[in-house]
Amino acid sequence: MKVIAASEIHGRAATSDKQLKAALSQWLDSPPRRIDRLIFQALLGAAALKAQVRSDCGLYLASRHPARPTMGALLDAVCVQHKQPKPFEFVNSVSNAAGFHVAQQLGLEGPNLFIGAGPRVWPQLQTLAGLDLQDGLIGQALLLLVEESKDFRVQAVLLEGDEPGAPAADFTALTAGIEVRRLDL
Repeated sequence: MKVIAASEIHGRAATSDKQLKAALSQWLDSPPRRIDRLIFQALLGAAALKAQVRSDCGLYLASRHPARPTMGALLDAVCVQHKQPKPFEFVNSVSNAAGFHVAQQLGLEGPNLFIGAGPRVWPQLQTLAGLDLQDGLIGQALLLLVEESKDFRVQAVLLEGDEPGAPAADFTALTAGIEVRRLDL
């Protein structure tokens, strides 16, 4: 597999959803409405590579946590207040909601997977994508990692080719030798 494009976005915890939407509008004409922070972040990472992405691309997205404010509001409504969740909270609490919006905005027709990010997430993402590339299910693979504790970071890599190889240990190793599009918010 060959890396053909990559992006890395860093932002502060204080970056508002409005600021994320403004940054996203530089790549997308009409960003979706009623989305949460995880979706904004995933869209930002993917949209930075939009010009190189084809429709026969698979999406492999990882994050340690769902959008915390969304999940917190959902759990509070259901478990504490014993109410029905709001539609926004319920729909966006599904882990693959971020992948759905990325695929929709970029016109992706390949597989769309979301996995929980652990310490070896990059080799896992590459292995999943590599299997689909080798089987000819897709012509490209978009790997995305969204990390947020206090500040946030989104890393995206676009791969092509069906040649198997040893997976890189991390984003830095995977993108060595190529230009990474960077954005600081």
